[in-house]
Amino acid sequence: MVSCQKCGSEVEDGAKFCKNCGSEIVPEDANVSGTKFCVNCGFEMDKNTRFCPECGTSTDGVPQVSDASAVGNADKSPVLAAILSFLIVGLGQIYLGLTKKGIMLFVVAIFSGILMLVLIGWITWLIVWGYAIYDAYNSAEKINRGIAVEDTIDFNNL
Repeated sequence: MVSCQKCGSEVEDGAKFCKNCGSEIVPEDANVSGTKFCVNCGFEMDKNTRFCPECGTSTDGVPQVSDASAVGNADKSPVLAAILSFLIVGLGQIYLGLTKKGIMLFVVAIFSGILMLVLIGWITWLIVWGYAIYDAYNSAEKINRGIAVEDTIDFNNL
């Protein structure tokens, strides 16, 4: 009999999954080098893990990488993304590959600029500008941790 690596319960020889917790049984002689990252929370885990131990998300289809520095083919600079959005609203999002979000923010900023004639535009423009800077920085951080970032404006994740 073998023991489950996650919960410790005894599992019959040859079993692929634990009958108690459902985790995959990895033979002790299996090569377990390499890691992957959860697409939901960014947690680093062994490449043979099927569910994230941090948030429970299925890890099927998550690319395997040899170390943490290899996450994302090209790391995006959060500071550069924030600076670009500071200079031109939405440019930081475009730098990150979030083109729809960047264009939406830019259009809203232009509309707010037009509203500056009626004073309310100053307030809305400052809100959009601040959000663009904040979002660019946080989106770059998430991308670098391997977390999927949607190309839409999501007010639930403020």
